[in-house]
Amino acid sequence: MPLRFNFCPHCESKITFKIDMEDIDPTQYPAPVYIMCKHCKKTSTFYVDSLLRVSFKELEKKSGGIKTIKTK
Repeated sequence: MPLRFNFCPHCESKITFKIDMEDIDPTQYPAPVYIMCKHCKKTSTFYVDSLLRVSFKELEKKSGGIKTIKTK
């Protein structure tokens, strides 16, 4: 369960979240996962590669993600 750091695309706060292979669709890379920021309570789409590294992010919630992860 890798711990990941990034920044919320809405409020630019630093966010921390844990992600597992079960949180993503392994048939699709980069795989979308929904991240809910604890600061602004908004959900955005982060895309992760096969090593669970974030490759890019989008403001809105795009289709294809299978789980919403809350930040720490």
